[in-house]
Amino acid sequence: MGKLSFWRFFGEQGRDLPLPRESVDGKTVVIAGANVGLGFEASVHVANKKPNLLIATCRDTTKCKQTLESRCNALSSTPPNSHARVLSSPRTFDSWPLELSSFDNVRSFVDRFDAEGPERLNILVANAGTFKPAYTRTQDDWEIMLQVNYLSFALLSILLLPYLLHSATCDDPSRLVLVSSLGHYLAGPLLTGSRNWDHVLGAISAEKLGASGLVPSRYNLSKMLQVAFVRELAARLPSPTPLVVTAVDPGFCHSSLQRELEKYCLLRMILAFVKWLLRARTSEMGSRNIVHAALATNAQDLHGKYMSSCEVVEECDYLLSAEGKAFSERLWWETIEVLSKVDDRVSQIVSTYLRASST
Repeated sequence: MGKLSFWRFFGEQGRDLPLPRESVDGKTVVIAGANVGLGFEASVHVANKKPNLLIATCRDTTKCKQTLESRCNALSSTPPNSHARVLSSPRTFDSWPLELSSFDNVRSFVDRFDAEGPERLNILVANAGTFKPAYTRTQDDWEIMLQVNYLSFALLSILLLPYLLHSATCDDPSRLVLVSSLGHYLAGPLLTGSRNWDHVLGAISAEKLGASGLVPSRYNLSKMLQVAFVRELAARLPSPTPLVVTAVDPGFCHSSLQRELEKYCLLRMILAFVKWLLRARTSEMGSRNIVHAALATNAQDLHGKYMSSCEVVEECDYLLSAEGKAFSERLWWETIEVLSKVDDRVSQIVSTYLRASST
């Protein structure tokens, strides 16, 4: 395991990534944000491995309908003997709405899974995310990138935790994959003085945080929070773990995530040049990192780890430091406190299934 340096990153960007050959036959898989980009490509790869049920989430019912139609069209337009990369039988596929900027919507998704879904959930991929150049608050009164990229995924992961744990076997643990970013390496400076903050999440959500810095800073921080969540959750699960929790960096990709920036002509040209310069991956190539974390056989080696280019690498120095470890534990308990007020099932699940201490 090594640290991801710039030169290592640059070298890896041009490398073809492997795809695991493992099957998901008979398994239930949920992939959040699967109508475009990385999530769409990951869902294609997973669907071709014949899951019992693949649920791809989209922001609203219109996008869900479009997603279902696009997959049916892909199937009908492919010759029977074609080797093209297409989706498997539509009977294994469904699309449900999941709007991560709303806690109520996350709770409704879990309630629907409880009522309509199977008893098993083997793989949850938390992929969807947002990048907003302008400071924006959600209807739940949180900064939007904090809620969408971190808080809502934490809520979704915890509420679905019982299904993931009950679906695991000794030889085949369930998987929880959070799609993070190499940008988390740049987020440490934003947390300077955080030990003196009265409320970590409140301070991160405030408009003044990073106000004098670059726009990506808040996005990078939301991705660091994901990595911290993975480390804390993994440390509280039993050993050997029935649930393998992993944070994944898909690499620098051509993605719909940058669509807010691409609305502006100058930024669109600058971004196109940066993508060329840094050899941006296709969304399909980037999605292989996600699929690897979800299916690779060396599951226990991936637990609580951060992955890049289908390999385990070190997280940012801040999270590995004594200050970062203290911050992560404080973040965990504040997150549980906040989410318990959103849904009282959170505290019950945490007390039932997880250890109180990460040590």
